[in-house]
Amino acid sequence: MSSSRYQMVLGLVLLVTAVSSVHGGSCPSPSPAKGYTDKAYYGLWYEIGKIQTAGGAYFEKDCVCTTINVKPKKGANNGDATAVNSCRKLKPNGDFLNATGSLTNEGPKGKWKEGFFWFTPKVDYTIIELGPDFAVEFDCGSTFGLVNYCIHILSRTPTQNKTLTTTLLKKAINMGLNVDNLDFKQTLQDGCW
Repeated sequence: MSSSRYQMVLGLVLLVTAVSSVHGGSCPSPSPAKGYTDKAYYGLWYEIGKIQTAGGAYFEKDCVCTTINVKPKKGANNGDATAVNSCRKLKPNGDFLNATGSLTNEGPKGKWKEGFFWFTPKVDYTIIELGPDFAVEFDCGSTFGLVNYCIHILSRTPTQNKTLTTTLLKKAINMGLNVDNLDFKQTLQDGCW
């Protein structure tokens, strides 16, 4: 399947699954990390793991070796950026999958609207924790009153200290972001690089 056709099919699937969320209501709206700067967030991140509803997980359900590469858009001075989400399907040498999100309307710093295709709803995308080698990204969207969300634990390296991962998860949960009490799923990074 060609890349553009794959993206169109993926977009349609995302739109359909966006209405298959676990609960109705509205998205939590956490504040961005204290001291957040775009410069500190830009660059390559490895996904250590995530908590994610079924609708938001459609693209990522078979992913291992997941990375997110965040780059400022050329010529933009308003915080607009791209988030290139890449992974391998099922195993480290599986098919390469990619979806590029567009981060727009930053305000306050560290909080954007993320969109993948013109015909899919945008979601809130917020960096709720940020350190020199870790980040926690929370994205959430509500379509027809049904909510899908994801809490991504990120690292600048393919591994992360387990105590740090647990601390970051607890902070996100204490913020009330895991509304559906979903389990944390570790992302396979072994054998990827």
